[in-house]
Amino acid sequence: MTIQSMAGGMTLESLLKDIPSLIKSLRENRETYLTDAVLLGEIPAPTFGEEERVRLALDRFRENGLDNPEIDEFGNASGILPGKVGNSTILVMAHADSVFGPEVRHVLNVGSDSISGPGIADNAIGMAAIVGLPKLLDKLGIQLKDDILLLINTKSLGVANLEGSRGFLETKQRPIRAGICVEGAEQGRLSYSGLGALRGQINLCLPSNYDWNRFGAAGAISHLTRLVSKVMEIPVPKEPKTKMVFGEIHSGSSFNTSPKSGILRFEISSEGDEVVEEMEAQVNELCEQYSLETGLEVKMEVVAKRQNCGIPFTHPLVKTTRSIMSEAGITPAVDPSTGDLNSIILAGHPGVTLGLTQAENLREANESIKLEPLYSGIAQMITLLRAIDQGLCES
Repeated sequence: MTIQSMAGGMTLESLLKDIPSLIKSLRENRETYLTDAVLLGEIPAPTFGEEERVRLALDRFRENGLDNPEIDEFGNASGILPGKVGNSTILVMAHADSVFGPEVRHVLNVGSDSISGPGIADNAIGMAAIVGLPKLLDKLGIQLKDDILLLINTKSLGVANLEGSRGFLETKQRPIRAGICVEGAEQGRLSYSGLGALRGQINLCLPSNYDWNRFGAAGAISHLTRLVSKVMEIPVPKEPKTKMVFGEIHSGSSFNTSPKSGILRFEISSEGDEVVEEMEAQVNELCEQYSLETGLEVKMEVVAKRQNCGIPFTHPLVKTTRSIMSEAGITPAVDPSTGDLNSIILAGHPGVTLGLTQAENLREANESIKLEPLYSGIAQMITLLRAIDQGLCES
């Protein structure tokens, strides 16, 4: 079924009326993006190791006839789907990297209403929606006035500090009207603000002249557990909303050897930048104190840091997105982002992050997505593109 073309101006109401037929068409044309989801998902792409997956995305951009398909200096793949006028550009992006490295067997299993396997939700299906967008719009008979800048960005997760998206937005000189970040999960996600955050790593090392007879002497693992307890004693305010998450602790190599070094990785996120600064200072002081008290080398390294940013809840982009989600049967769940949306907003562009479908076992090897909700999830993305193109999301 062909969706109404964009030949003339359309109201939001008319766009919303198209959603049921759009969902039906997306269900009928699902191979357009599901095939790419499997092909992309079966390529390991740990952060800083996304090259092969990005090259496949670039091949798809070329096959779909995009203008200026390229891989830039940051490893991102991008291309432009020309609009009928092209006076401005809508950015649509998905991150390429995954938490799974090549040591994990990347095999995806396609069922009647699900796909399972490492990284399918985060973020192979999000990438596939971007890569397959030109074919989908062609099959649906939709052509926008604006250019669409499609971006598969790298270095989004973990210690990478959004290097791919930040680098792209700092060097690309195009008049971007708005940006959409696409995540595979969770459907209903609506992010329009970026959360202030600090990702830190505490490095603990026993010096070569460590006194094993000293009171409290122990191996690195024992010291790390004590250090975790002390860090957990740092007050975490309820307002502004703040949380601290311990993401990884690593030390040791065998059963009968006391390790001499270890690391503790953590993230502090808060709606108050001053809280992040204060807690960073407290962790630094704690490391210095623990180092002096134990004779260890204990230092905190700031891996990534970002400020709070966002557009108002009353911004037309947010209000329009909520209306589209409601019409598509999706319940919005407002969730501040610590991801690539921050790069869009800090670059001065309005933007939102959307989740496409429902997922289970997120970031586990048996991660899975449901297909039926996916059709409404992609319909919300396409409808929002059309609304931005029609000037319905301007402040």
